[in-house]
Amino acid sequence: MNKAVTSKEEILEVSRSIAASKGITAVNMRTVASECGIALGSLYNYFTSKAELLSATVEAVWADIFPIDKISKDCENIIEYLKVLLESAEESKQHYPQFFSMHALSFAAGDKREGRKVMEEYFQKIKHQMLIFLENDKKTRAHIFTEQLSEKVYVDYIFTLFLSILFDERADRGAFLEFVKNYLY
Repeated sequence: MNKAVTSKEEILEVSRSIAASKGITAVNMRTVASECGIALGSLYNYFTSKAELLSATVEAVWADIFPIDKISKDCENIIEYLKVLLESAEESKQHYPQFFSMHALSFAAGDKREGRKVMEEYFQKIKHQMLIFLENDKKTRAHIFTEQLSEKVYVDYIFTLFLSILFDERADRGAFLEFVKNYLY
């Protein structure tokens, strides 16, 4: 018999495993409790609702797809960072099929706000790291940023394009990187 899962981290690991094997829409309180070998009531000691469990699972999956601290150590500038993020996203599509298109749909109507909040918080971490790489890149052309088009505004636009590429299978990742590079250098 499997050992019962007894920590929040272990529960999230099981939840990520369910998301990987069956899709994010399969993550629910009964399935997670069963897979963890614990009573449904015990799961409520860790997560007070399906929405809370789902939010934590989505955040854990995003963290698995984009391990920001690990990824940023391998990069010297924003171009390298974007390239590694894109590669990580591509690799994760094998592990988490349909996650990019389905995670928003997995929240019930009333819980979409919470799901969006969790996603936005994680995206802010990615954007923050992008901004750090951009601000520290000594190779960017002089005077390309202005009061109206600041580094932060530029990162917001680039991140929006980055997200559209993640969700569009037909998008040309190389063209995106070239677009960013041509403006900066």
